Order: sequence, then structure tokens, then C-alpha cells
Amino acid sequence: NDLFTRLDALLDEFGVYKVETIGDCYVAAGGLMKTDEDTGAVTVRSDDVDPLHAYRTALLRAASAVRLPTTGQPVRMRVGIHSGSAMSGVVGTRMPRFCLFGDTMNTASR
Repeated sequence: NDLFTRLDALLDEFGVYKVETIGDCYVAAGGLMKTDEDTGAVTVRSDDVDPLHAYRTALLRAASAVRLPTTGQPVRMRVGIHSGSAMSGVVGTRMPRFCLFGDTMNTASR
């Protein structure tokens, strides 16, 4: 919990969206949306800025600050980055959820 809490705290700082957490897999996406400084509206990002690379470095730094309870050693994390197109949308009626779909997401989740 300590590790995921630290990673979640970095999301807004780097403009990254947390897609989901499955077991020990933490899936995040960058470059999806941005906040318009004039209106405060959230829009689809159209520039070439990719916040995931900076977020990756912050993830590794945050992970190294967490100690394994069994050995006291810092957590070591493997970070994979994949880029490409994806579709998004809100699905469901009981618990609506923003989801990402496509080959890019399938590849990134492996």
C-alpha cells in the first residue's frame, strides 16, 4: 500500500492517468488529457509532450524509498513504456469507468 500510495501521489504532478492496478502491475497512461489554463476545461492533449518519461524516473525514485518488509532492502521496480494510439471512453452504467482500449494497451499490459 505504501508503494502504490506514493505512485498515486505523483500522478497529478506529471499529468499521468492511472488506468488500473492488477496484482503487482501498475498501469498508467500519459499524454491523454490536459487542463486548459484559461478555462480550466479538460481536453484531449494535442501536443507532443510525453509526461511518462519524467514519471518513470519519479516512479523509480519513489519505489527506492520504500523498504521490503522481509529484507529491509529498497523496492526495485521494472518500468516498461509503450507508445501508440488508443481508444478511450466511459463504459458501464452501474459503476461507469473511463477505459482505454486497443493494441497499444494490450501490449503495454504484458
